[in-house]
Amino acid sequence: MKRGHPPSRTGPWRILILAGGASAERQVSLDSGMTVAEALTRRGHQVQLLDPALAPLPATDSDIDVLLPMLHGTGGEDGCLQRELERIGIPWLGSSAESSALTFNKSTTRRVLATAGIPIAPGGSLFAGCSPCDVDQLVETLGYPLVIKPAEQGSSIGVSIVESVRQLQPALDAAFHWGDEVLLEKWIGGREITVPVIDGQLYPAIEILPERPWFDYQAKYCDEQTRYLANPAGIPAELCKAVVRACAVCGVSAITRTDVRLASDGSFCILEINTIPGMTSHSLVPMSIAAAGRDSAEVLEELLWQRLQPQAAGAAA
Repeated sequence: MKRGHPPSRTGPWRILILAGGASAERQVSLDSGMTVAEALTRRGHQVQLLDPALAPLPATDSDIDVLLPMLHGTGGEDGCLQRELERIGIPWLGSSAESSALTFNKSTTRRVLATAGIPIAPGGSLFAGCSPCDVDQLVETLGYPLVIKPAEQGSSIGVSIVESVRQLQPALDAAFHWGDEVLLEKWIGGREITVPVIDGQLYPAIEILPERPWFDYQAKYCDEQTRYLANPAGIPAELCKAVVRACAVCGVSAITRTDVRLASDGSFCILEINTIPGMTSHSLVPMSIAAAGRDSAEVLEELLWQRLQPQAAGAAA
């Protein structure tokens, strides 16, 4: 931001959106970035899109007012980007480097939630080079069916549902392809629920109803048969309270989305917290915002203005 020219409440603001990157979620990120860029441009802002896989980050904050990361997965949600933005001094919308790194690792998130008394699925981690005995012991403890997933990945990439020993090794190989730590969790049947928390406020839950056996990458991004239900009936109040508390204990902020499994007996477990959730026209957070009677671009503007206010005050002083 050019000193002496603080941003005004009405704008227009110079917004740099990061989208693309080199992660396995590159295409989803590009779609999110384009959707958000078009929406904010329609509201009169000066929006630039930058793909960090093709061009470097700006060296200073002199040409932009605020940065909006739409980088999903590795390099965007794992704290690396946030640490670099701190170094450069560019204000951005989103969680801190520390909370981003914490929630990007599903095993670390599990430990923090369990310590806080928040329900999680029974599970444990395996690391590259682990012995067959380590695998057998964990599988015996958990029992089938299992969910096997990379500890650090999103969009259901590398995730498998394992129902027998015959499926075990291929699933482990698929998960270890994406990193040195793999998480095994007991499969929890029931309903798949996701709950956004935006600026600390709970937004309507979305129930996911895939035609496929579970909500895998195909069901998320390719299958037109997948159905979504906003404000579904039968969501326990304790589930919503647990989501808000999970976000608080993990220190995440701005826009988050927490995935939950809800069993038929009303029990539930937190699966993961997403700190840069998808914002495409088909994404879950925009569905929730619309169910609350709001516009996604308007919500983004409010959050961006919160980031801009300290600068406006500093420049005016």
